[in-house]
Amino acid sequence: MKRVLFVGYGGGHVRMLLPVARLLRERGLGEPVFLGLTTARAEVEAAGFACLGFADFLRADDAAALQQGRALAAKLPAHAISFEESAAYLGLSYADLVREHGEQGAAALYAQHGRQAFLPVPTLERILTKVQPDLLVATSAPRAERASFLAARRLGVPAVCLVDLFAAYEIEWLREPGFADRICVLNERVRDRLVATGRRAEEVIVTGNPAFDGLLDPGVRERGAALRKARGWDGRRVWLWASQVEPESHPCQPGRGDTLLPRRIAQELQRITRARPDMELVIRPHPSEGDYRIELGAREWLSPRTENLHELLHACDGAVVLTSTVGLEASIAGCAVVQVTGSLYTLDAPYLAYGIADAAVALEGLAVALDAAPPRRAAVDLAPAAPRVLEALARWL
Repeated sequence: MKRVLFVGYGGGHVRMLLPVARLLRERGLGEPVFLGLTTARAEVEAAGFACLGFADFLRADDAAALQQGRALAAKLPAHAISFEESAAYLGLSYADLVREHGEQGAAALYAQHGRQAFLPVPTLERILTKVQPDLLVATSAPRAERASFLAARRLGVPAVCLVDLFAAYEIEWLREPGFADRICVLNERVRDRLVATGRRAEEVIVTGNPAFDGLLDPGVRERGAALRKARGWDGRRVWLWASQVEPESHPCQPGRGDTLLPRRIAQELQRITRARPDMELVIRPHPSEGDYRIELGAREWLSPRTENLHELLHACDGAVVLTSTVGLEASIAGCAVVQVTGSLYTLDAPYLAYGIADAAVALEGLAVALDAAPPRRAAVDLAPAAPRVLEALARWL
């Protein structure tokens, strides 16, 4: 049986990979192995898969890198994963940065871009050499996921890349000849963009996003309706805030990110809720936000990460997002979607232009946008994406 290595960060990235790995195992077509980057481990293990991390590939000669990693990890505001895994991830990634740019160059890049500066190809080569996969599957995310494709190409391992949304900035590396043997994309519009940049038409396949497959399950919709009733939300206006981390820098764009923007959105939504007696607010932290704490008022709810997101979306009337893929998931589920602009990544997620968002506004216009948003619509019916991705993998299984 062929061994398939899935490499993914947490949140929407790993949620693209899990349905494919699950179907691969159910059909007996391959042996899934996961490298869960940062916050992905909890979701991978909750889905019933064993999960490897950077710490599993440490060697005796990594002492200096691990010491550097511990120093970097100690400066992080929160730890959504174990300290040792953070230290291994940061230390090995930083060591690769030094290997490529020298001590001074690495220090300058990390000071300017933080973790966005990482592209740990040597570490991913080490991991692939140890795991010996027959096929690599990862998403189009930067840093270690991008590095996994470069490592696979050097080692002659076939690779398939899953693109979650529009390939807005990732197109800078997806366009490179040989970056993945196949690229699975959301729709024809994304496919056309990649082909226009020079990728061969047969290399780019429209599959949809497997992370959205759970939205289509009738049982999920029923449990969402039951959740709404159980919480007394019938006859009320329920808004979900899908929080996320706002990075300090962008891998392809200038400027500095406003790291406090997600918190300010949450606070503004609380203010809006308290002024509207018919409104309920659900705050859903991103896995990367660690131990999320916020003081809740009346009609305000904190959604734990253990709560099924797709069921929650079917229980809500609308969703507020920055650039999260939850915006597209909410739209598919029938929610109104309001996007708050001002993120470094806003241009990479043009939800209003793509007909996903009902409004895209600055924080100051959020209250007006919520009041003007349409009522909940019928959910969209889509064909499941995971089987189509599996078809794209078939030639290497």
